Amino acid sequence: MGSAGRSKFALFAAVALAWAQPAAAEIDLSRASINRLPNGLTVMILEDRSFPVVSVQALYKSGAADEVVGKTGLAHFLEHLAFRASKNFPNAGATEAIYDSGGEWHGYTWLDQTTYFATVPKDKLDLLLRIEADRMSNVTIDPAAIQAEKGAVITEMHSYENDPASVLLDAVTAAAFQVNNYRNNTIGLESDVEQLTVEDSREFYERHYIPANAILTIVGDVETDKAKRLVEFYFRGIATRGTPRRNSSPEPAQRGERRILLHGPIDRQYFTLAYPAPAGSNPDVPAFLLMQQLLGAGSGFNFNQNDWGTAAEAGSLLHGVTGDIATWFIPTAARYIFTIKGSLDRKGDQSQLEREIERRLQSLRDQPPTTERLAAAKSAVLRELAADVETTEEAAHQLAYMPGIGGYDLLTHFPERVQAVTAEQVRQVAAAYLHRQARTVGWYVPGTVRAPLGQAAPNSPPTQLGKPAKAIAAPQPEMHRLSGGLPVILQPNPRTSNATIQLLLSAPVEGANAPADLPGLGVVTRSGSATDLAKLIANVRAAAAQPLEQKGTPAATPDAKLEEMIASAIGVVRPVSAKPIAAVVSGGIDPAAAVKLLDQAFGNLRVAPPPALSQESRTPSSTAVRMDRPFAQGALGYIAPAPAPPPRTRNALGARMLLYVLSHDYSGRLGRSAIGDKGLAYHIASAYRTDGREAWITLTTGVDPARADALEAEFRAQVARLVTNPPTAAEIEAARSHILGRSISAAQSNQEIADKLTREYLEAGNIRTHNELSAILQAITADDIAAIAKDFGKGTILRVDVDPPKR
Repeated sequence: MGSAGRSKFALFAAVALAWAQPAAAEIDLSRASINRLPNGLTVMILEDRSFPVVSVQALYKSGAADEVVGKTGLAHFLEHLAFRASKNFPNAGATEAIYDSGGEWHGYTWLDQTTYFATVPKDKLDLLLRIEADRMSNVTIDPAAIQAEKGAVITEMHSYENDPASVLLDAVTAAAFQVNNYRNNTIGLESDVEQLTVEDSREFYERHYIPANAILTIVGDVETDKAKRLVEFYFRGIATRGTPRRNSSPEPAQRGERRILLHGPIDRQYFTLAYPAPAGSNPDVPAFLLMQQLLGAGSGFNFNQNDWGTAAEAGSLLHGVTGDIATWFIPTAARYIFTIKGSLDRKGDQSQLEREIERRLQSLRDQPPTTERLAAAKSAVLRELAADVETTEEAAHQLAYMPGIGGYDLLTHFPERVQAVTAEQVRQVAAAYLHRQARTVGWYVPGTVRAPLGQAAPNSPPTQLGKPAKAIAAPQPEMHRLSGGLPVILQPNPRTSNATIQLLLSAPVEGANAPADLPGLGVVTRSGSATDLAKLIANVRAAAAQPLEQKGTPAATPDAKLEEMIASAIGVVRPVSAKPIAAVVSGGIDPAAAVKLLDQAFGNLRVAPPPALSQESRTPSSTAVRMDRPFAQGALGYIAPAPAPPPRTRNALGARMLLYVLSHDYSGRLGRSAIGDKGLAYHIASAYRTDGREAWITLTTGVDPARADALEAEFRAQVARLVTNPPTAAEIEAARSHILGRSISAAQSNQEIADKLTREYLEAGNIRTHNELSAILQAITADDIAAIAKDFGKGTILRVDVDPPKR
């Protein structure tokens, strides 16, 4: 920000502090009602009435750490099978039912657990409990599905192999652990996955998917007693079969530095330094989180929210060592690793970088942080811990995850324990964990690969009765126009004392986000304490004044190359400057005060003119390219013109319904055929992209070279079927129900709310109520969908071919 604006924005900050913010009702995990069924199932229920949604999580305390030699990847493979079919939900019926109800679902396998979770409108709780009870007792492991699922899992595995940092982390972890099964990659070795059998899967399922090994959590707009009765109805009759023993042995203390060096067809030198880290139940965790914040930055203590490495912030000890230096710390049942990672150019000095990192670590080992720095670190850590449970889904996740690793007591006392940490305790933790003798150093450097010749004791949550939840519902969003005409949407969020401001721009600027689904546009987003709203607004104003984003470097990966081809097909016209289109503010805000601050900051800005529809269509400059170095996986895509939003909102929603019928994540006609039946892909991303003037439908996926031709043929066949076999009434109703339900369940956190409202404004030109959306969807007929399908079939296949690396 230039010097001319400093005094003006300082005044805004003073005004903001003078206005009282509304009290936040953050999700209080200590209110959870906790009990156990006679069969051993732990059930945790937490009422929260902020949004009319409910989230359910079922966690099994079994993961990659429970596998044996020769069967790596088995826990993850079973997770795939458990999503595929159960007795009462065959043919991926569970995920399809959640999609159709307007919900979202996820699941993952990690070291200590396998977990399944979903969020739906509140009246669908019964559906989620039926699904999880069936998954616990009736998973169908069909021999005919094994080979197709292996194809999907191996394709997923190869997608990670395109990322040098991921490859290096696997190698470093394997070197850091000599005994404990934490050394295994969760997805497993390809040779092991290829050999997994029906019997392997059934035995693992029978041994681990039992009530006594599971935690079920329910968070949202529910009545505890009614939810308990539903849980007992569905789960009480599931027999217990004892509790499985964990296979893994404790890791002995490391007696000296370990080093690994990888070579491969990459353009930079990647490094990862791994140090021992405390288990999630260890009393050192609060001080360790503060240490990470002082070194770089943290991202809370929620595995589901973790970003696999948090970039070092300005002012932190490691900031500036490299442009991409980051740290990573994750909660686990036994001790795991803390990593420092980044990259250098091809000629960068490895020894010099290691010495500089060691020098900065030594400064913290020798000298406690100042009072001011420690206070700032505590504020940052507490903000991230609050963000860990900003939504019902995140809260349900934490309520299951932390007890699953023995960390329930720490979870419910995080804030006070962070506040109690002293500067000397931070120094002691740094000295205890970050010493050279216990580190593992890994480098992955450009080079040719020669072909080979032919611990903390777990504690369980107590039985307790939660306190009644405070019923505070989120109000409806408000729309205002500033004095200069800029539309502003305000969404008070009673669940948080933080705030997010998002400014939609007519072009991407340097340092801002350019979302792929908003081609040619830019988004500037800032989050922080609601009491600092004026500072956040000033920061956004300064960021929006940056020059236009310059054309980036050529795509370095198949996924990036595919996006480059899509951008070429869209052919966005580049403006000479970026002008604001709309602003959104979400959080613990006073709307009237926020409008005054926004008008002072943005009232004099020229607003981008309303989008004007264009009928111009473009074709990609190229439809197939080949990367010039080997990759484990290529990429395949499809792009087609779509009806644009206002004034053609009805047809735009019809296009989204048609896309849902064709593909949504792992399902739809294409997903069921390509993934479920044939194992040609792992995941297919689908998107409706618009700049407010034109719109496009896109499909993108990674694909192994040997499967590329078959997957392209599948794309073509399923797109053509939309015309020859138009969507049925049932498919149309499912798509309608999904879009309507997602208008309820899609956004709870400040960031999610801001993203949703920004896109909704761009698509509808206003705030659209749930009833208005329902009326538009109900008016869309089968004939409307069939007409849209004809244009949908006029799209183009895009393909990025690669040569696989030598194995």
